[in-house]
Amino acid sequence: MTLDANKPIERPSVPSTSGKGVDLSIVMPAYNEGARIAPTLREYLEQFGRVYGTAFEVVVVLNGCRDDTRKVVEQVAQGSRSVRIIEFTQPLGKGGAIWEGLAVAHGSKLAFVDADNMVRAPEAEKLVRALDTHDVAIANRFTGVEEGGSSQPPLRKLISLGSRLWVRLFLGLPFEDTQCGAKAFRAVAWRHIAPEIHERSWAFDLDVLAHVHRLDLSVAEVPVRWRHVTEGSKVRPWVDVPRTLIATLGIRRRSRQR
Repeated sequence: MTLDANKPIERPSVPSTSGKGVDLSIVMPAYNEGARIAPTLREYLEQFGRVYGTAFEVVVVLNGCRDDTRKVVEQVAQGSRSVRIIEFTQPLGKGGAIWEGLAVAHGSKLAFVDADNMVRAPEAEKLVRALDTHDVAIANRFTGVEEGGSSQPPLRKLISLGSRLWVRLFLGLPFEDTQCGAKAFRAVAWRHIAPEIHERSWAFDLDVLAHVHRLDLSVAEVPVRWRHVTEGSKVRPWVDVPRTLIATLGIRRRSRQR
């Protein structure tokens, strides 16, 4: 399955893993992240390099970038065979970029994380370890610890609380934190989920978790230390939150049709 055959995947001339012996794939979607992605990518390469050696890959999905994100990623990737880059000339939506990254991932364990490093690499490793006993692992900021960065504004916290209540009541999802941008899957579990996913924007996570819940897959909710990052954020609460909540209508309808 592909989102749009007219949006080609371009592969740069940087070293990459061949796909053999890859235990873990980490997908990192990037939309104009030239100013933020370098330290995130370096930290993930260092952290998982210590744990997995060369048996992991970071798949950076350039999601219609108009800045120097590709150049920055290529510079960080010099000398590392663990970085792969796929590029789309037009934005696919955050969920679309994640979906495409997971579609080309080689690992038996899969994860996706944000380029802003809100969930640091040692915390993401907790999600991956949870896959030893669960099909899916999702980061939980609300039982974790907020550290560093800037504190969420009161209005943002209120919007977040309202959205969580809506999701719990309307979709019946029992999960504490559905929207954190760090989740992990056993590859075999993701292959069952992927064909069912229709949402390609911010509602992607809800669509995924609705099907995880419907399929009765085992889920680990992992408390993580995290930091709120305001500068460079792509979230537009007054636009994205209503759209996401409206998308729950379609998610519930499709779930009930199964």
